[in-house]
This record gives sequence, structure tokens and C-alpha cells, in this order.
Amino acid sequence: MDTAYRNALVVTADEAFLGSVLVKDGRIASIDRGPSAVGEDLDGDVLMPGVIDLHTDNLEKHFFPRPKIDWHPVSAAVTHDGCCLSVGVTTIFDSLSIGSFNAALSRDHDNLSRLADGLATARDAGMLKADHKLHWRCETPADDLLDRLDAFAGHPMTGLFSVMDHTPGQRQYRNAEKHFAMWREGGMDDAAIEERMAGIRDRHVRNAANHRRKVAELAESLGAPLASHDDEDVAHVDEAADLGATVSEFPVTLEAARQARARGMVIVMGGPNLIRGGSYSGNVRAADLAAEGLLDAFASDYVPRSLIECAFALTKPEFGWSLPAAAAVVTGGPARAARLDDRGVIEVGRRADLVRVQRCGDLPVVRGVWVEGRRAA
Repeated sequence: MDTAYRNALVVTADEAFLGSVLVKDGRIASIDRGPSAVGEDLDGDVLMPGVIDLHTDNLEKHFFPRPKIDWHPVSAAVTHDGCCLSVGVTTIFDSLSIGSFNAALSRDHDNLSRLADGLATARDAGMLKADHKLHWRCETPADDLLDRLDAFAGHPMTGLFSVMDHTPGQRQYRNAEKHFAMWREGGMDDAAIEERMAGIRDRHVRNAANHRRKVAELAESLGAPLASHDDEDVAHVDEAADLGATVSEFPVTLEAARQARARGMVIVMGGPNLIRGGSYSGNVRAADLAAEGLLDAFASDYVPRSLIECAFALTKPEFGWSLPAAAAVVTGGPARAARLDDRGVIEVGRRADLVRVQRCGDLPVVRGVWVEGRRAA
């Protein structure tokens, strides 16, 4: 099937120009400059590659719409798919956490199975229009991490692993007192906090370093990329890079981001960090990394809509990025991180994952989405 899109502001890897794109059999067949009388008229709207989200927790929001209430996993997957497509995301790495940060608070093993299998069931039945992959987030201090990895890592949708360590006092929770304040708001007193921390510290000492190595070995054996989550300093980055991590996901300091760049890692920040003006945990701002040239990609984390907004926010005077450079942080950059060389750029031969965007004041609004040339939203 041939489809042409004309009178669009076509965003390639290097430039943006008024032109047209021809799609054949799900691939980009040609890109032409200037006006054309053939094809769907996009009225001058932006035509950019489909957005790639390396890390989203959005699936769980639909599975657990309220505390202690779960939804049918296949139904949740279909709803999640539609929500992501509506904001231009055509490749989705659904992040699911393996290993209990705190055993008393963790969701049980069965829910992970239900989420992963529900997603696969929906995909295999043709219910999903976006391309979904699983991003296994591995909590390295957890006693149960390796057993759970045995159960889940071989899932046919596995596409990415990341190693993380949420022990308060380092990485994402460098400000331990801020973290303890949240526990106090939940009703814990100082004695209970210290008891919980004793268990967390014990698991960190016993497991974290060994489990990071085990996850790295597993990722390499499966040919999947490895990301290191919330690195704080040079030592964290070097340890991750030495283990084979090629992605620095959400570094929490400028120091860590600079070392990630020195080690050739793809630097990924959370979209909400840029749009909200900073990290809710008080860590480094995505805007500061952008200013220093230390930003390669965004992931939505908990707001899928943030990605398309990030791409256009970077073109504003505060940053002054060109549209192709800004679009790349949600398209080509994530594709490079995920080793997806068939998408992420409008180029002849690539997948025809395309997004039509209209600028409405300061906000980009998605007006059309195509996955492998088929209309998806």
C-alpha cells in the first residue's frame, strides 16, 4: 500500500523543510522538497518520526487505577496503548520493576506475571497498534531479584534492562531526610524508620554489587541494552560502564552526566523533569544538562505526554535548539539507546512510524499517528 503525505514541515535528522513523504509497504520510500499535488495534505503541520519511550510506568496506572483495585491486564494494556499513541508514542518500553525494594510494600510476583502476560496477549491478538517492549528495572539490593529474573527475563517482549538501587542516602534519594519525611507522613515513627533502614542497608551490602554484575551478564547474553539508573558520581558511572551499560538513565548530578558523556553512554532524562522545571527529588535539572550538551534522550517516566512537549520546549528561546535536534531527543536518541536502527528518523528505508503535530500556541498537539504506515491515532 502506497501513501503520500504532502505540504508538511518534514523533520529529518539534519533539517526541517516543506515537502512530502511517500510510504510503501510500511517503509519510507521517498522524501521530496517543495509542494506536491499528490497525497494527504498536512496543511503545513510538522511531520516527525514516531516518538520512542524508553521508560514508562503508564501501564501500571491502568492496571492499578486506584489503590488495591486492579483491572483486567489485557484491557489495561489496550487502554495504555491508546493513551501513548494519542500523544505520538509509537514504540513503548513498558517498565516493570523486578525485586522488592521493601518486601513488606512490594506488589506480588503474580501481578508482574499478569502485567507482562496481559501485554503479550494483547499484542498477539492484534489489539495493540504501537510496538511494545518490556524494560525490566532491576532493584539490585533485593533478595528476590535473581529468582524473579529467572522467571521474567526470557519473556519474548524483553527489550531493555536497567539496574537501580533505591537505598536512601545515595543516588535518587541522596537526601535521606527528605525520603524519611515521606515515611513519617505515612505514619512511621523514628524507631520504625530505623528498623526499616537497617533491613535496607543489610540488603544493599549483601546484594547490590553482585546483583549488578548478574544483571549485566544476563543482558549481554540476551543481546539487550543495559542502562544504569540514577547514577550519582564518577564511581557509579564507571562501575556501570565497566559492566557494559551503554545508557545512563536519569543521572542525578552534573558530575555523573559529565562522566557518562566521557564514557560514551547515551544520557536519558525524565520528560517531567524538563516540563516541570526540575526533579521532584531535588536532583539535577534536565535543563541544566541540555545547557551543557549532556542530553541525548528523554523518557516519559510517569507522563507519556511529556515527550512531545519536551521536543518542542527545546526549540523555545530559553534553549534555542533547532527542531531536528529537539525532535531527536524523543526519536533518534532513544532509538540509539535501544539499538533500534530501523526507526527514529525520517529517512528512506526506515519504518514509517510518523507523527503529525500542530502547534497550538505554546503546546504541540498530535493530529495523526502512523505505525509502519498504518493509521494508529
